[in-house]
Amino acid sequence: MNQRLLGNSGLPVSEITLGTVELGVNYGFRGSEHYAKPARDEGVSVIRHAVERGINLLDTAPAYGESESVIGDAGAPCYVATKVTLPATAEQVVASVDRSLRLLRRERVEVLQLHNPTLETIGDAGLLEGLQRVLDAGKVGMVGASAYGEEIALAALENPMFRTLQVPFNILDQGMTERVFPLAQRNGVGVLVRSVFLRGVLTARIHGIPERLGKLRERGLAALGGEPVERLPALAIRFCLSFPAISSLILGIRTVEELDENLKAAAEGPLDVGTLERLKALSMSEDPMVSPMNWQDLI
Repeated sequence: MNQRLLGNSGLPVSEITLGTVELGVNYGFRGSEHYAKPARDEGVSVIRHAVERGINLLDTAPAYGESESVIGDAGAPCYVATKVTLPATAEQVVASVDRSLRLLRRERVEVLQLHNPTLETIGDAGLLEGLQRVLDAGKVGMVGASAYGEEIALAALENPMFRTLQVPFNILDQGMTERVFPLAQRNGVGVLVRSVFLRGVLTARIHGIPERLGKLRERGLAALGGEPVERLPALAIRFCLSFPAISSLILGIRTVEELDENLKAAAEGPLDVGTLERLKALSMSEDPMVSPMNWQDLI
């Protein structure tokens, strides 16, 4: 497993981060066969296998149901990035971190992220005080933001306290490339990208997505360029790995088999220039449909 530095933090992280939301809550399109979360022992097996295969960072959050406690059960030697639910006072930040540490069975997490901040919450004095308190106490290595939208991402990058930034990014949603990625690189901020598969749209299950998302299906199939649909997840992974500004891709994975397939794809490395440019032309980041926030009734 190749590694990249998490911004200028000096922390080497695997190119693939294991996203654990799917191990803690039901996730995906409602009614699909892939919606239900796995049994706890299966989730533990996925985490342990991931670390054995070279993944050294897990992404979780209090909002992800049982996710933090499943990580605690796994007891795997790796880094952890968790989050704090907003809005929150200084005392609530500290209490949230203490609860997460108990569930994770750790004395410290490497990264604490604000979960979906707004422009108002991201600069809240009480919140920032709480972040500083957990940093000073050694409970957290660094803080960052897990954001939706360019405006919030840019606001986070303007605050030197935030050393990591998590944003959505994939073949169909390339909205962070023009302003966010360059600023993150200039400021030495580590970028973690999620939604690589766009909630399952950019996978072999693309034909089964709800009809309302037909435009996404059309663009996703166009990305294949003649390759079989089974190659779509690999293209999605390799597309994201082609951007040097990205430190790691957060992939939500339910089974050991899925994990091995995704790691095999990552091992193929970035795309050639021609394929990369062809996929760049498929971006529909200006279309509201590309954001899962606009189809919450389906997931």
